[in-house]
Amino acid sequence: MVSCVIPIVRNDPHVKGCVEAIKRSTYKNVEIIVVDEGLERSQQRNIGIKRAQGEYLIWIDSDMRLHPKLLEDCVNKIDWYTALYIPERIVTDGFFGYLRDWERQFYNGTLVDVVRFIRTKNCPLFDESLHGVEDSDWERQIIKAIPNAVFGTTDYPFYHHDKVGLFKYLKKKAYYAQSLNQYKSKNPEDRLLTFKYRCWEIFTQNGKWKRLIQRPDLSFLVACLLFARGVIMIHQSMKYK
Repeated sequence: MVSCVIPIVRNDPHVKGCVEAIKRSTYKNVEIIVVDEGLERSQQRNIGIKRAQGEYLIWIDSDMRLHPKLLEDCVNKIDWYTALYIPERIVTDGFFGYLRDWERQFYNGTLVDVVRFIRTKNCPLFDESLHGVEDSDWERQIIKAIPNAVFGTTDYPFYHHDKVGLFKYLKKKAYYAQSLNQYKSKNPEDRLLTFKYRCWEIFTQNGKWKRLIQRPDLSFLVACLLFARGVIMIHQSMKYK
């Protein structure tokens, strides 16, 4: 059985569609755990993990929709891996949504990404003192607990209907950056924190540089987003020392 954990905020308009997408899965042996306790996301995820009865666990944001074959693909692949990355497609109207989706494809299966499907018995709890960056910290906990951890990637994606515009996007990044110093202290050797990896290698490794030169217009705009996020991260890091 697969336990699907969905943390939500009260009166969440997205959760019904998320649950319906799970029910349409070709893999039917699932339990759906919707956590609505009015707490931070990391706290609600931990509640879901503790309640899970399945052999496997997947955590899903309420504005995500699963491909019908995703869970079946996860169960078929997990025997070969410690945990699985799931590609994400941004499904938001307008050019900014298109740009974010184009950028997001560079991150699949990298340190910017985060595994979402794991055996329940190996699943650590999220650090409830972190906000936003608890995703990356959770994956680092897996690596520390299982030094030989091997991560795979599914063939089927999540579809992320977040409907986030530029202003809300930058506001969200500012909120996440509040915990950045704490994350650094816990994971001081994390390559994700280096400029070289975060702003260069991730876009050029494994032949991905070809996508950059094919769309120089989008490459320039993504560089602008990276710069804006960098300014926000530096400002918030100094503010919340």
